[in-house]
This record gives sequence, C-alpha cells and structure tokens, in this order.
Amino acid sequence: MSFSNVIIQKIDYSNIEEKKQVNDFLESLGLEFEEDVEQTIVVKDAFSKKIVGTGSIAGNVLKCIGVDPDKQGEGISAKIITELVNIEFSLGRTHLFIFSAPKNIQSSSGNVFAGFKIVTQTEDVVLLEMGQTIETFKQRLLELKMETSQKASIGSIVVNCNPFTKGHLFLIEKAASECEVVYVIVVSEDKSVFPTNIREELVKKGVAHLDNVVVFQGENYVISPATFPRYFMKEYDDSVKSQTKLDVKLFAEHIVPTLGITKRYVGEEPYCQVTKSYNEAMQEILGERGIELVVIPRNEVNDEPISASSVRKLIHEGKFEIVKELVTPTTYDFLMSEREEAKKIIKILENSEGRH
Repeated sequence: MSFSNVIIQKIDYSNIEEKKQVNDFLESLGLEFEEDVEQTIVVKDAFSKKIVGTGSIAGNVLKCIGVDPDKQGEGISAKIITELVNIEFSLGRTHLFIFSAPKNIQSSSGNVFAGFKIVTQTEDVVLLEMGQTIETFKQRLLELKMETSQKASIGSIVVNCNPFTKGHLFLIEKAASECEVVYVIVVSEDKSVFPTNIREELVKKGVAHLDNVVVFQGENYVISPATFPRYFMKEYDDSVKSQTKLDVKLFAEHIVPTLGITKRYVGEEPYCQVTKSYNEAMQEILGERGIELVVIPRNEVNDEPISASSVRKLIHEGKFEIVKELVTPTTYDFLMSEREEAKKIIKILENSEGRH
C-alpha cells in the first residue's frame, strides 16, 4: 500500500535482513522487537526506501509501534494503526488493545487512536481498547457476584494453575476460611501447557467442596497479553515493572469495586522475579486503596515449596508417584485418565520443558 510520500509493506520473517532492519530501527527509538509478534508492517520513504515507521500485532494486541522522530506529525502513526487494525479485522479479531505512552495520548489530534478508548493508565503507559469494552466484562462479573453481609471480608486470588496443585488449594482454602466470599480468577491466555479450559476445570473441581468460592476466567483484563505481556515471556526486563503496575491498576479500578473485594491473597514468591515484581506492585497500588494484600507462605511437601513448574518437571521426568503428592486428587485423576487432553499434555511435557 502506498500514500503520496510513503509505502507500507509487510515484512517477511524468513528474510533475516528485513527482520534485522526492523529490530535496528526499533532499537534506535529505544524500543524492542518482541518475540511474540505474528505480523509486522513497515512504513518506508517512497524515495529513499528508508524505514520511517513500523508496527506489529500479537494476538489482539497492537505493539512495537515506532515512528522516526523526523517524521512525527506527518500522520504516519495513524497510518500504521489503521493498517494493523485492518489486518486484525481480516483475521476475525474485533476486540483489540494497544499500549501507548501518556504523552502520545495528550499530543494526539484524536485521529491516531480513533475508535480506541482508554481502559486504564499509569505514569508510564496507557492501555486502550477497541470493540468490546471492559464494561461488558464487569457486567458478567456482576452476574457472578455473591450476596454478602455488610462490611464482609471479600477475597480474591489470581491463578494460572499450570497445573492446579495442593499449593494452590492451600492458598484458596486459607482465603476461604478468612473471607465470606473468595473470587478465584483463572488467567485466560492459552500460553500454558495446560489449556485454559482444562486449568479452569481443574480449579473448579478442586474447590468444589468450598461453597463460598467463585471461579471464573480473567479474559483480557487480568494478567493477559493485553495487560501484562511480559508475564508470558521468559526474561525479566525494565518493562515488567510498568506492566505489573498497569495490570494491578486495572484490577484496582475496575474489578475491586465491581465485586467489592477487600483482600487479595498471593503465595510467597521465592523464585520468579517477574511474579515478585507483580507482588510488589500489588503491595503499593492496592495498599493505597485500602485493599489488604495477604501473602501466604507456600505449602510444602518434604520441606520443599510446591510449585507448578516443579510438577511439570516431574511429569517430564515421568515421576508420577511424586506428582501425586503435589497435586490435588482431581488433578492427578485427570492426568491418569484416558482423556485425549491429558495424553496430549503429558506428551508435550515429556518432550519439552517451559516456564508457562
């Protein structure tokens, strides 16, 4: 596609030189080419063929968007976003997200982010969405909300549960014993070995004996590629802190008041720097709003903290007798079942290892 003075092209990921050019261009702007991108476009000067702008998509998120400082103000950002939105629509994706710096929102004429609405923002980043809005999600939460007495303690826990272990159950049972209602939010993104529907199923079955616990998925609004993309990547970097604050702020501004949450429970994190940073963000942001962060020491077996990653490693090694000690009976029954989903998960773990 071409305009009067620029050309917009998709890059070919199999062409190492093209990919390097985009990476070098982003680095010159203090940005990075993230590993999860699916498609990338570049804007080139029609005469010099030099890259003057770029943008990418990853799922329903528009990202890695940058424009040459000498070309800013010429409408290139709007062209990039419009083209990326068209690509997303062609893939059947209509609920879209985009990150931007607050200064870009303030300086925008209104055309750059046309069709997008602000979900939440911090001092470093603004999250916008197009299509379905968070108000629709909040309406679904109201349909799940349990009635409580006045001034009740209402807990919340966000879990990935890849897979659901006795450690997760210990945390939920602890919260359930201290709160009138506990909302357990399962991370929705299918970037885990155990698919979302299986993780949600195992959590629901594992807590079926607790009549004051409600389990549901966080969709795009709780630790998702839209709110916290670095959670799904292996490395820790400076962007993690800004993303943790964004995710927690969204939780505090939208989910807390909708469900009347007064406490958020988390397990102590001795290993993962990303999760540790997330806990620190919760302590700061939730504390400012009077929401108590309750940190529970991890449940242990044989003096070792239970973790989902250790369970995956044991499955990889075929040590199911130890796995049985670490996971709930419902999780173990699933793994030992004849269900195709269980067989597929075990096969994947037998041949590879991963954090999520």
